[in-house]
Amino acid sequence: MIELCAITYSDVGAAIRHQRQASERPALLGRRAKYYSECGRAVSMGLAMSVWGDELVDQFAYDTPEISVICRTDLLIRDSRSYAEYNVYPARFLASLYEQKGDLFVRELSGTFAIILYDKKARVLKAWTDPFGSERLVFTNPQGFTAVATDLRLLLPLFTERPDIDPVAVQQYLQYTCIPAPKTIFRGISRLEPGHQLTSGSALRTRPYWDMTYAQNEDKTEKAWIDETANALRSAVSLNVTGLEPSRLGCFLSGGTDSSSIVGMVSKLTTEPARTFSIGFDDPRYNEMHYARITARHNKSRHHEYFVTPNDVLALIQRAVPAYDEPFGNSSIIPTYYCARLAAENGVTHLLAGDGGDELFGGNSRYADDRVFQHYRVLPMWVRRLVIEPAVSIGNSLTRLRLFDLGARYIRRSNINIPDRWFSYSLLSSVPHTELFSSDFLASVQGQHPLEPARRHFASAPSRHPLNQYLYLDLKITIGDNDLRKVTVMSQLAGVTARYPMLDPALAQFTGTIPPHLKVRKSQLRYLFKKSMVGVLPPDVIKKQKHGFGLPYCIWVGERGPLQDFTFDVLGSTRCRQRGYFRPDLFEWLWSQYESVHQKFYGDLLWEFMMLELWHLKHDEAAPARQQQEVVPLSHGVN
Repeated sequence: MIELCAITYSDVGAAIRHQRQASERPALLGRRAKYYSECGRAVSMGLAMSVWGDELVDQFAYDTPEISVICRTDLLIRDSRSYAEYNVYPARFLASLYEQKGDLFVRELSGTFAIILYDKKARVLKAWTDPFGSERLVFTNPQGFTAVATDLRLLLPLFTERPDIDPVAVQQYLQYTCIPAPKTIFRGISRLEPGHQLTSGSALRTRPYWDMTYAQNEDKTEKAWIDETANALRSAVSLNVTGLEPSRLGCFLSGGTDSSSIVGMVSKLTTEPARTFSIGFDDPRYNEMHYARITARHNKSRHHEYFVTPNDVLALIQRAVPAYDEPFGNSSIIPTYYCARLAAENGVTHLLAGDGGDELFGGNSRYADDRVFQHYRVLPMWVRRLVIEPAVSIGNSLTRLRLFDLGARYIRRSNINIPDRWFSYSLLSSVPHTELFSSDFLASVQGQHPLEPARRHFASAPSRHPLNQYLYLDLKITIGDNDLRKVTVMSQLAGVTARYPMLDPALAQFTGTIPPHLKVRKSQLRYLFKKSMVGVLPPDVIKKQKHGFGLPYCIWVGERGPLQDFTFDVLGSTRCRQRGYFRPDLFEWLWSQYESVHQKFYGDLLWEFMMLELWHLKHDEAAPARQQQEVVPLSHGVN
């Protein structure tokens, strides 16, 4: 694992203070790096760029009199000569591209990357993340310096005072199970959004260099779309397997449409059988192993399986929490890790994942479900306000007929503006905040609505069609802030690199030209995509209903045993109750709702609250180490 940090200084005092900490900073991530490389001199040049890693890192740092580059990349390059240059010295390869093309050199890159560059002639620090945010960069600009890094914890010791937790970020975490960019858990530190460039100069600026577009084309026949879709996916998968030995390449296989499509394409593109890795559970509501096996047999893959148990959760969770630099509440990190570990144990170094397919081709059930509510809004307002709603209201008040009750609920949800309607079932949208949070916490987030990130993305989508707006929103939050973070970090923890063929920018832009009615046709999700995968996917997988890749924590936590005890110990601790975020009786209320109202909904919430508290505990444990570093005498480590 490689970590990056770059700092430019306008204050020599800050440079002196930071210089003594540089080589030790990775210890704050819970590990000590074996290798270290740097560019620049903090005091004499006003620049410090550092790379740490568990492998040799010299090739990820490049320094000349004109330019300094540090990078963490997994680029996909078809041209053999360019690939050879990149493979030998990635940082030098990127520096050469920058010198030839300028800032927009990143538009020519495919794959995942975090790149930090200092242009010495212009005296400007620049940074880029890949179009969908598989790699991550965070930055801060307090008085005296500007810093960019791959992990929040690399920035914390740079401050003279420990940054405060941002309560708005806590609220957003509970809404999305992650913290959407550009916000982070700490005040004063931001995350560079996917497909964006950061530039420091007289002022710190961010701007997009790539974004999804929806220039739909209505002129093609359905048959032409089917053929072009299959070809576009084949090209993307081909690019992702280029340069890899078949024995080092594997595929996540959940049994769903996306991962099964990737496996099918790999089987057609490589000379050896695909290597597939699947995770199962003993609960049939969460287990798709049956479909994974169908796909494996269909493609004659070398198939491997592992069944996750409650004990596996306890064995991993204390390692998984500090793998993330801020709270992360997606419970699928558990099966994702064990799937990646299974691959690593079988010699695989790169795993292809199917993430992004739902958000490009229209595969989430709510895309079809929401159309039911959209139909009501099409009716003339006078019909709704003066006829339907009064009739339903009177009928619901005078009778106990279920028809009127359902009608009232339907009207209520239909009248919620989108995208808020999508989140109307969530805890923060369905329960008054005064019943969840303390008065002090609510005062600290006054005027900040947790749905602001979703509203912003929905409104800024480069399309006015509701389906494309939903797809754009999901690409930003579900993919960029959540799912890629889940898969990338857990794969790294297991020792493998994840790749995402569905998120090839060329494939993504192609899907933006597909008319919405071919993505979702009435209640048929992924209509065009499934048509294009006939012959690639087994018929049973094409016909199956959307399932998802979850963890049955909500079932397991209800069973008396170590996992329930662990949950109660975390959420019932005095330390947790004294955070000041929530009402004192909130967790007792959640458990009562779990037992009597809805096991899945409230079980998933218990996981989110538990992961928030576990992150706090790890952050609290790291604080003394940071404070201890801050009292090292100034003479130590200063050249």
